[in-house]
Amino acid sequence: MSNPILKDLDELLSQRVITDDEANRIRNYYNQKPQPENNRLVIVFGILGSLLVGMGLVLIIAHNWDVLPKPVKLAVALLPLFIGQVICGYLLWKKSTSVAWREGVSVFVVFAVATAIAIVSQVYNIEGNFANFLFVWMLLCFPLMYVMRSSAASLLFWIGITWYACEDGYFHSYSDIPYKYWILALAATPWYGQLCTKMSNSNFTYVHHWIVAGSVIITLGTFADHSEELLIPAYMFLFGILVLIGQLPMFSAKRLLTNAHLILGSLGVVTLLLMLSFDWYWVEIERRDVTDWIFSTEAIVCVALIVLAVILFLRLLKTTRATELLSKSYVIPVFIVLFMIGNVEPYGAQILTNVFILVLAVYTIREGARADHLGRMNYGLMILTLLIICRFFDTDLSFVIRGLLFVAVGLGFFGMNYRMVKKRKERNT
Repeated sequence: MSNPILKDLDELLSQRVITDDEANRIRNYYNQKPQPENNRLVIVFGILGSLLVGMGLVLIIAHNWDVLPKPVKLAVALLPLFIGQVICGYLLWKKSTSVAWREGVSVFVVFAVATAIAIVSQVYNIEGNFANFLFVWMLLCFPLMYVMRSSAASLLFWIGITWYACEDGYFHSYSDIPYKYWILALAATPWYGQLCTKMSNSNFTYVHHWIVAGSVIITLGTFADHSEELLIPAYMFLFGILVLIGQLPMFSAKRLLTNAHLILGSLGVVTLLLMLSFDWYWVEIERRDVTDWIFSTEAIVCVALIVLAVILFLRLLKTTRATELLSKSYVIPVFIVLFMIGNVEPYGAQILTNVFILVLAVYTIREGARADHLGRMNYGLMILTLLIICRFFDTDLSFVIRGLLFVAVGLGFFGMNYRMVKKRKERNT
């Protein structure tokens, strides 16, 4: 009788909303319905328990490691992995539907694989760097998400391959483009797609949005080769794509906090534009020979991102009118124009960038006001404030004028918020 519907049956009967037969059928339905095992708290504790057990074993073994003979060391390396695989096999054989067990044992196996690789490599003095260790670890753990249907294993996989990409693409003098990361990421994408379509309201799916989008943002910079200045357009196009993805029906219908693509894309667009409101980048690209960019890795990435953005934009137009899209949806064509101008007239591009930020701030404020969304409206006001702060450092305006600008923006914050709150109160009364 814990179901709220069952608690209301007596009241519904007394008010003659339903008959006795209907009440009995409802009771029988809920009494016979299997209780869900996917208790969130149980799942969380299952995953945390696996992590704590693994860490405890590592600490105990590490304390006595030097006195252990080689066979014992190998047993220590392989026994946890064997136990984890046996439990996985048992769960698959029983066709268990317990999410807590599947997620917990999958996390345990992920760290058991890492322990086995590290100990075996140490015992037999197998050479290799940390990037190779991460790659082999993630490669061996890759099937877990599909075989065990484990979202926790998928999250650890995305974190692991991102770490590998940073190690191989950023942290060493011999750093190169980590193409293996993109192969592993593409291999994991189908599971992420299943989460988005079949488990769109799951907390695991929400966390995946943040991790996957963050992973792509972090690793895009590893494509830097000989034309690093093209990474700015590449990142701008990527952030524009994230804004477009965030407006797809499967994401826009959810709470804003769960829409990682829209939040990260919007913040990325604004941050890059504010950086480009100074003259450093435009002066730099004017000095470069455009022919150096042809067929460069960065140029190929930019073209691929533009094609993807066009596909997403056309798909959005099937369900949403162009005038209803967020203003940041148009950042890609605008930036292409700015980039072309910057190759000829850098200061003109800088001025137009500032104008575009101003327009973007005004439209964001307007979008927030029309949608009766205080957060979006204040976001637009914040963009305007940051633009004024940026110009505070590179203009010759007097401190009086600068102070008056800040006062004006502050009054705008207060006035617009007061007006919107007042309208809400009037509607409610």
